[in-house]
Amino acid sequence: MQDRWRHGGDNEGLHGASAIHDQVLWNWKRAIFQTYRHPEKPIICMMNMQEPDGDGGLETLDLNLLRVLDALLQTRSVTRAGERLGLSQPATSRQVARLRQSLGDPLLVRTAKGYVPTPRAEALAPLARTALDAVRAVFERTGFDPASSTRALRIATTDYGLLAVAGPASLQIGKAAPALRLVFEPWTDGTLAEMEQGHIDLALYADDPLPPDFHARELFKERYAALLRADHPLTQQRPLPTGRKLIEQLASYPHIAASYPAGRQYLPDDVLERMGARSHRIAMQVPYFTSAAALIGDSDRVMLLPRRAAMYLSSSGALAVMALPATAPTFSYRQIWHARVHRDPGVAWLRKSLIESTRRRAP
Repeated sequence: MQDRWRHGGDNEGLHGASAIHDQVLWNWKRAIFQTYRHPEKPIICMMNMQEPDGDGGLETLDLNLLRVLDALLQTRSVTRAGERLGLSQPATSRQVARLRQSLGDPLLVRTAKGYVPTPRAEALAPLARTALDAVRAVFERTGFDPASSTRALRIATTDYGLLAVAGPASLQIGKAAPALRLVFEPWTDGTLAEMEQGHIDLALYADDPLPPDFHARELFKERYAALLRADHPLTQQRPLPTGRKLIEQLASYPHIAASYPAGRQYLPDDVLERMGARSHRIAMQVPYFTSAAALIGDSDRVMLLPRRAAMYLSSSGALAVMALPATAPTFSYRQIWHARVHRDPGVAWLRKSLIESTRRRAP
């Protein structure tokens, strides 16, 4: 922090004060929130102050003196305080003189055993340290240590995002950040507003347009597949139907359509219709992919859904996955975040972890 502070000349100091009330230290703390960074100079913290009753007053307050006060009270020596701050003996003496004038107190007095702090100085010591730590906190970037972090990070998603991205990634995240808590929120029509307000850190989202001030990073391109029971009549054909023939045969069976949030309503994702299939019947419309296994059961129902969800749901062996033709629709699946957390180290680490996880599991 030393190079961030600047030693000023005598004309930058506090003027005309013979005795200053204890509120000076409070005003120093207030000055933290009125700091500014000049484009060509180090950080200097100044503020205009109201004159006290009586003759004279304070026109400006230099927060550089806070460092001098802290060093002086810790070392109990003008010489050692200057050495700690990288200032010459004359420069340190001028700063200490300004402090004594401003505070109306000698701060250190000589005794047979050396210099000792005055009662006023002893009272100021913890306040000076607290105020100085606060100044440093304003300008120092906070880091993120996943190994020790106990932070809660909130992610908005549908159950597809949990199946395809967050669930698999959570295993690696749990190893790297054992005390980190992931809080999953359902995707709703208010999710983007909640992200703007800071209630949600990250969301998993398809390739729909985003409002200004949002960032997005593609995780993968996804395609669709058909999910049906393992001994479904379509799986027994040899050779297996493909291409347009498969689409027409799928259309002849009762269809389960997943629905997706669109504003305040859920709309069916009718993949067969988008592929130009002949008339088909949607027997069920459900908001959750995870319900597919129970709803398909031993029936002849089929469901067209994103391939990663289909592969997950078929892992038990009771259901089978059939690849759709190359003409089947695809979409980009992304992670999105608002500009307010763009430089947040914890959210940045989470974004990187999700990207690495999806790359490791790329088909």
